This record gives sequence, C-alpha cells and structure tokens, in this order.
Amino acid sequence: MTMGWAIIRPISRGIMLLLTALHKYIPNYGFILILFSVLVKIVVYPLTKKSYQSTRKMQEVQPQIKALREKHKNDPQKLNKATMALYKEFGVNPMGGCLPMLLQMPLLFALFQVFRSTIELRGAPFIFWITDLSAPDTLMEIGGFPINILPLFMAVTMILQQSMMPTQAGQQKSMMYAMNIMFLFIFYRFPSGLNLYYTLFNILTILQQKYLTPHTAAPASKSVQKPPAIRKKK
Repeated sequence: MTMGWAIIRPISRGIMLLLTALHKYIPNYGFILILFSVLVKIVVYPLTKKSYQSTRKMQEVQPQIKALREKHKNDPQKLNKATMALYKEFGVNPMGGCLPMLLQMPLLFALFQVFRSTIELRGAPFIFWITDLSAPDTLMEIGGFPINILPLFMAVTMILQQSMMPTQAGQQKSMMYAMNIMFLFIFYRFPSGLNLYYTLFNILTILQQKYLTPHTAAPASKSVQKPPAIRKKK
C-alpha cells in the first residue's frame, strides 16, 4: 500500500489508524465517516467562519470597487494598485472564500488513497444501496452509464452552500461555480466513502452558516463626508 505521494502518506496513515481504531467500537465504516466529518468540521470551524466573513467583506466593498473601475477604466495598472490598496484598507482577502476548500484538498487526497488502497474498507457497506465504500455508489445504469447518487448529492450541497453565502464578486462567483462543476466530474467515479465524507462536510458547513455564524451588519463606507452647509446671517 503506497498511500499516495510522500507529502500525503502521513495524513493517509493517520486517517487509517483513526478509522480502524474507531471501528473497534463502531462496526460500520459509514457511521465512522459521519463521526470523522464532524471531527474535521470542528477542527476547521475557525477557517470556515473566517471564509464566510471574508466573503461578506468582499460584498461590502463592491460599491468602492465599481467606482474604482469607472475611475481607472483606461489604466489597468492603476486599477490593480487601487484595488489592492482598498483590499488592504478593509482587510479583505479575495481568496479567503476558497481557503477552506483548498486546505481540504490534502485531506481529500489522503482519503482517496485510504479507500483505494486499504483492504479493511473493501466491500465495507453503509446503508441502502451503498454496499461498498471503496467503490462508486452506483444505483443503476442507463445505457451503460452508471448513475451514482452521492456525487450528485454532493454537487447539490456545494451549490446550496454557495447560494447561502453573501453576494460575491462576479469573478469569484464564476470561479466558485466552475469549481462546483469540476468537483462533480472529478468525484463522480470516486469511492462512495469519499463522497459520503465530503457531502456530510458540506451539510455541516451549511448548518454552520445558517445557525452558528453571526450575521453582522455591514460597516459604514469609509468615505469623506462633506461639511454641513453654513447658513448666512441675514
């Protein structure tokens, strides 16, 4: 068992040790993955919360960005410098909304290696049509094409999660939708255990956004106010 690239192997082995240790007390790896996704969610909760707040900040500065685009529409270099200065002034990270997903990638690669390589998970059932967590959860085939349910459900949770985020900038919004489509195609033939974990993680993120993340009011724009007019004495 190679357990993936050298940088991924320690994560893969750590996950495998944890899953097999939990299997001594919970005889179903599907329910172990539910518990595992909750544990991971607790660990990355601060990052997810910060990502949500970063997206809200991006929403708040959109009027200023639009004004800068109008002001420097003929000078892309000045527009870029002014935009970066605005981000710095308001503490905005344009990639902040994608950070938790990027940090999840090593964990997803490690889980893929665990489900693909370890004999303990071969033929391990969960419930209903999911009879092997190391293989895709094919419910049926239509014209020879497999209908896998968990990847479709995962894509729905990703879109729902994105729709609950504050209004995003056009470029960031397009990038997030492109990532949703890319993840659906990549994960479609992956082991059902991996899709189960990531779907559960998305559901927990949705619950966090709805019930746990405070919705703070947008701060007032930092604009120069004109002094009040002075009435002339008659």
